[in-house]
Amino acid sequence: MFETVRELTTHFFRRFFENDVVQGGDDMVTTVARALAVVAAPGLMFAFWMQNQYPRRSLWGRIEDEYFFVMFSFVVMAGVAVFEWEMLFPDRLDFIVLTPLSLRRWEMPASKAAALAMFLSFFLGAANLFGVVMLPAVSKGHFWRQLGAQAAAVLSAGIFGALAVMLLGGLLLCVLPTRIFRSVSLVFRLLAVTALALLVIHYARFGDSMQGLLANGGERMRWVPPFWFLGLYQAIQHGGAAPEFASTMTHRADIALALALLGVTIVYPLAWKRMRRLAIEEEVSRAGSRGGWGSGMTHGMIRRPAERAVFHFIGLTMARNSRYHVYMAIYFGAGLALAISCATHVQTVAGVPQASLSSFGLHAVMPLLVFWTIAGLKMAFAFPLQLHARWIFRSTGASLESGIAAVRKWALGCGVSVVVAVLAALALSGWGIRELLVQAVCGVCLCAVLVDSFFFAQVSVPFSQPRRPGRTSLPLILTLYVGILAPFLFGMILLELRIERHLWLLMAAICFVPLVHALLRWLRERSVLIEEEREGAGGELQLLGVSGELSA
Repeated sequence: MFETVRELTTHFFRRFFENDVVQGGDDMVTTVARALAVVAAPGLMFAFWMQNQYPRRSLWGRIEDEYFFVMFSFVVMAGVAVFEWEMLFPDRLDFIVLTPLSLRRWEMPASKAAALAMFLSFFLGAANLFGVVMLPAVSKGHFWRQLGAQAAAVLSAGIFGALAVMLLGGLLLCVLPTRIFRSVSLVFRLLAVTALALLVIHYARFGDSMQGLLANGGERMRWVPPFWFLGLYQAIQHGGAAPEFASTMTHRADIALALALLGVTIVYPLAWKRMRRLAIEEEVSRAGSRGGWGSGMTHGMIRRPAERAVFHFIGLTMARNSRYHVYMAIYFGAGLALAISCATHVQTVAGVPQASLSSFGLHAVMPLLVFWTIAGLKMAFAFPLQLHARWIFRSTGASLESGIAAVRKWALGCGVSVVVAVLAALALSGWGIRELLVQAVCGVCLCAVLVDSFFFAQVSVPFSQPRRPGRTSLPLILTLYVGILAPFLFGMILLELRIERHLWLLMAAICFVPLVHALLRWLRERSVLIEEEREGAGGELQLLGVSGELSA
């Protein structure tokens, strides 16, 4: 009996890391090590960087540092739960394969719960391992008391973050009809990523105003969960000498953690039964009735059959596979958080930050969202989760250029949709026709340039290119998102403001895009020709596994 539970627990634990991209063995071990290192490094680096500030650090400066570790634990654990959203419960494959086996009814849920607890514990420990020891060591205070206070606060915050995501996800699964659950869950994940990113940005912008934020017992921050556990931190560390907000926030932390634990205990079994029923029951497909107008629009815009085939393949794959939903939610949520941060102007009055809309910052919303959307699509298209469908596109005789053209049109359509949504939001905020016209033209031009740039090296149908280890360069990625994004954003804002004053510059922007497109297309056609010659020598049908028999 226990041997079965152990094997199932091992299976479910490995499933958190194994997928069509990451396989077992050394590849999975490397992935686990990298993931744990990523969440462990910030705590060590922050404590090491702050050591020169002690023991001269003021009381509220110490509270600011302590808040970072509480907030970081909460963000990491909630983010991990959002990223592994679909694996919080067994998926369809697990139920189909394991249900017919002679398992006791409790063995499968118990094994999944144990594997989930192990998985979350790994990340909870990694995120707080160094910070729990390093900050009490460098703060030169009462080491053991602060260590105990920090351990209790950060572990409680991390556990609550994971439980809150599990609880909300389980409620959505139990309450919503199957047809709309996937769409609503995508929106929930996007908003969750946005909220978590805003917490990090909030700390970077307002960390020095901690005293003003927590005045009057912390009423201004009463709905921000990390502050609840910061109060717990202060209550344990200082006891009766804790700041005024500690008592109220500690009470909120205790209630929130208890309710989250109770809610998950009740909702998880109900969501389990719902997932099992959905996996076993055969669902009637309604794709034909839903896709009539969409299919007609696609046929009207895309004339070549090969392009339409790839276009539909991208859309159906993105809609069907929840892993891509997670990637897009992460990218678009991060962009939305940055856009909200840029669009708000913060002025400190009597030590308290007060936010209002910034006309200058609102010009950054469209470039940010377009950039992060197209970058997210580029990343999602590169994950090989549909390798089994790769051969069909080449066996039909369709040119590789047709597939790449469909990829660019799909990405361009997504970018233009984002521009339309931004225009609607800006119109509601009171922008005039002149400003909206500039945003519309600049947005479409930016979409075209970014699609050409991001998909310049696209030489295959999305989701069907085998992963090539070593092709991803971390320094290059950091240069793009840290070194290039900020100057690009600032330049776009200045360009939009200048065009608003001189509308004739719109013609220059419109003329610039075809020139860039022609240059990049010429360069791309050369790379496509080389790729087709290279693949033509080996033959795509070898992926069917029959090349040896054919040659015999």
